[in-house]
Amino acid sequence: MPFLRLVNINREADSSPGEPRYWLVDAGRFGEESGAAHSLHSLTPSEVGDWLTREGVSYSEIERVLNDLHQAGSAQLQLEPKLGPRIVRAWFDTVINPLTPSLENETILVGRRNWTFSFRPPSMGLIRPVRNYLEEKAWANLEQILELDATLDANVQSHDSAVRGLLQALTSVHSGLLSNKEFTDSVYSLLTPERLAELGVNSVEQIFGLYPPSDRLGLVAQYVVNCLGDQPPRYSTARFWNSNREVLLAFLNVPDVRERYAGALSLGDHLTSVGMTLVRQLKTIRRDLSFRYDIPYVVGDAGNSAA
Repeated sequence: MPFLRLVNINREADSSPGEPRYWLVDAGRFGEESGAAHSLHSLTPSEVGDWLTREGVSYSEIERVLNDLHQAGSAQLQLEPKLGPRIVRAWFDTVINPLTPSLENETILVGRRNWTFSFRPPSMGLIRPVRNYLEEKAWANLEQILELDATLDANVQSHDSAVRGLLQALTSVHSGLLSNKEFTDSVYSLLTPERLAELGVNSVEQIFGLYPPSDRLGLVAQYVVNCLGDQPPRYSTARFWNSNREVLLAFLNVPDVRERYAGALSLGDHLTSVGMTLVRQLKTIRRDLSFRYDIPYVVGDAGNSAA
C-alpha cells in the first residue's frame, strides 16, 4: 500500500482575523512509514499558496485550500511523497556509486578493443547491460531512478542495445575466423611439433591444458577477437600466443572477417559514446542530489578520521 503524505494547514490561535497566519504540517513528506512530519509556522495565505505551487499542486486545488482556510480556518490535502534523503542515500550506495566506475572501466576496455569476449558461451565478461553491473537486490532502485528520469532511461536502453549488438558482432567475427581456411591452416601449422619445439614446448597439451581439442581453434580465435596483448608467463598459452600474436591478429584484415570486425568497431564506438554520456549523467545526478539534500557521495568512517 502506498505511503500517505497528508498536508494539514491550520490558522494559528494567536494570529489576528485581519492578518491570519497558518501552521502547515507536511506528514509523510518522504514516504516515512512512521508519519514523520515537516512543519512550517506563521505563513501568510500568500505564502501558503506559494508553497503549494512549489509542490506542484494544481491551481484549482490551491484555490480550494485557500477558500477552506478563509472559511473554516483549516484545510487538508493529500500529495505524492517527495524524494528524500533516505532514498538518495540508497541510490548512491546501491546504484550510482557502483555503476559509475564500472561504466568508466567499460569505456577504457572498449577503447582498447579488449572486448573481454569469451566464445563458450558467447559473452563479454566485463562489458555488460547496465543492471548486470549491480547486485540483483539493487535492480529495484535502478528501476526507480529510471522511472523518474526519462533521458537517463533512454540512454540506458541505448547502451544495453549496443552491448547486445556488440556481442552479436563479435560472435560473428569469431565464427568468421573459424570458417576461414587460411586462419585454421595457419593455426595448425603453428602447432606442429617442429614449431612447438622452437618455442621450447613439448606438446600441444602443454599449451592448452584442460581445453579439449575441439576448443583449441576457438580459444585462439577468441584471443584474436579480443586483440589480446602479450600474456604473462603464468599462462600456459603465453609462449605460443606471444610468439605468434602479430601473425594471428593479421587475420582480422582478411576479407569477410574484416567486414564483420568493422561492424564490431562501429558498435564499440557507439557504446563508448553512450557509456561516457551515462557516466556524465550519473555524476551530474549525484552532484545535484548531494547539494540539494546535503548527502555525501560516500559515508566515511568517523572512527578513522584524523584527530
